Amino acid sequence: MDRKTADDVVLDQTDKRIIRLLVEDAGLSNNQLAEKVGLSPAPLSRRLARLEASGVIRHTVIVDPRAAGIGFQAFLEVSLERTGPRVGERFIDLVRRMPEVVECHTVAGSFDFLLKIAVKDAGDYRRLLWSEFERMGEIKTLRSTILLDSPKMQVSPLP
Repeated sequence: MDRKTADDVVLDQTDKRIIRLLVEDAGLSNNQLAEKVGLSPAPLSRRLARLEASGVIRHTVIVDPRAAGIGFQAFLEVSLERTGPRVGERFIDLVRRMPEVVECHTVAGSFDFLLKIAVKDAGDYRRLLWSEFERMGEIKTLRSTILLDSPKMQVSPLP
């Protein structure tokens, strides 16, 4: 069954295989990738260009936190006093300016936002909580869950 993106791009089995192979090894050359999917380099390049132009795939760098000196990661559940558009937008603007917040998700449930925080150590996390988040009076509650390990991280939404 083919999937469509918001731009109505239909992904066939070859597109899905290209995506899976790139997720496994983004360093594959176009020639290597073309060989693995059974295409010549020119049609593969056209497919990659279409996938990139439509926003289905994009290039990014994944940093190994430990290798980069990040010794402490946590998930932070945030509840706001009011969830009106201005309050939510102000909160999102605040976290966009914080390099320690590596992910921000608006969620439905018992809290409003789920943040992933990456800092040097527990003291740095305390500083972030007490100084940066303290600036926004509309924050009702903060609840931390310390990340111990990540035995599985999937970077692609394709199963």
